[in-house]
Amino acid sequence: VASLHLDVAHLEPEAHPSMQQLLRQLGLRPGWIYEAVVCTSLEGRPHAAPAGVATDDCRSLRLDLYDTSRTLGALLSSGVFVCDLPAGADTLFRALYAPEELTFARASRIDAPRLADSAATIELVVVSTAPRGGLTRVRARVVAVTRHTDVRLINRAEPLLVESLILATRIRLAGREATLAQLDENLRVAEKVAPGSAAAGSLRRLRRQLDGRS
Repeated sequence: VASLHLDVAHLEPEAHPSMQQLLRQLGLRPGWIYEAVVCTSLEGRPHAAPAGVATDDCRSLRLDLYDTSRTLGALLSSGVFVCDLPAGADTLFRALYAPEELTFARASRIDAPRLADSAATIELVVVSTAPRGGLTRVRARVVAVTRHTDVRLINRAEPLLVESLILATRIRLAGREATLAQLDENLRVAEKVAPGSAAAGSLRRLRRQLDGRS
């Protein structure tokens, strides 16, 4: 997929309140990756797919999608999409394996569907894309943010720490080599999705403890 740049002047965010304020109120931390549901229109019908999304400036979002994904094709075709913050992880399951159970509404500022039961809806217009070795990085400007209910952001770092602590207590049963390999992978992911977090730091300390270092 070639790089893409779009003119979005006609969809400039409203001056007040600022998009930065609204995204910060949702709790998004710059550089952290959160699990969300991307909503687009595919062949005239609503389409939803889980994706990891991040912000670097609290004005825009970025996400990496496979070049072959239908979601990527749909959002590039329309130039707009919705990022829904789900009310729970079960929404991610339904988006993947039971899409017929999803209910959609319409976004407020762009021509795109949104999940009717999401905790918050972020409306976006595509600004640029860039290839990343089988993936395409999409950057999109936030043009509207709507909170529907209390937002509980889904980030993988803390659950990975909990699972790693449980694994560590079972190291004699599961085997040292297999356990350490899984902990290394959990640490890699935690540092990717929540750089500088307490969870990633605790995972590093756990790994050192199991290596016999303080």
